[in-house]
This record gives sequence, structure tokens and C-alpha cells, in this order.
Amino acid sequence: MMLVMSLSVSNFATFYLVSIIETMKTSSYSPQYDLLRAWMRQKREESGLSLRAVATILGRHHSVIGKLEQDRRKIEILEFVAYCQAIGADPHEGLDLIISCPNR
Repeated sequence: MMLVMSLSVSNFATFYLVSIIETMKTSSYSPQYDLLRAWMRQKREESGLSLRAVATILGRHHSVIGKLEQDRRKIEILEFVAYCQAIGADPHEGLDLIISCPNR
């Protein structure tokens, strides 16, 4: 639920108050996601594959893969598994990494 209140500031602008829940960072910005993204990139680089090569394997645009690794796109679980399969990494290893992260 989003609470929006409109207050007139001047004849030229309107000021909006949005509930704090709507402005909070989502879980995709958590320390666990940071660890997972670093792990994904490390595993891709170890596999010798470029972003474009992984994108070709997955049938996606290379910018989508880059956004996954750069904290600009939420990581969906099925997409994560497909990514791991494309680079030859075990998805359980990545999940174990975030499960064992102390900052949950």
C-alpha cells in the first residue's frame, strides 16, 4: 500500500510525501546479494566466458547479464540456475554462500 499526499509548494511545483515502505531498498541490495553477484562474476570469469558468450548461451542480450552481475537487476531463482548451468557452476555453491552469510 502506498500513501501519497500532495502539498502545494508553489504555483510551479507539487511536493509528494511517499510512505517510508515505498522508499526502502529492496532485498536485491542486501549483503547476501552482493556476495552472490561477486560469486557469479568470479565463476563466469573462471569459466573463461564473456558476458556476451553467456548471453548467447542463455538467449538473452548481454546487457541483461551485465545488470545481473552489477546490482542493476534483481536475480530471479530460475534465471540464477540457468546462469550457473551456462557457466558450468554449481548453483548450490552460490546458495550455500548466501545462506551462511552472517548479515541476514
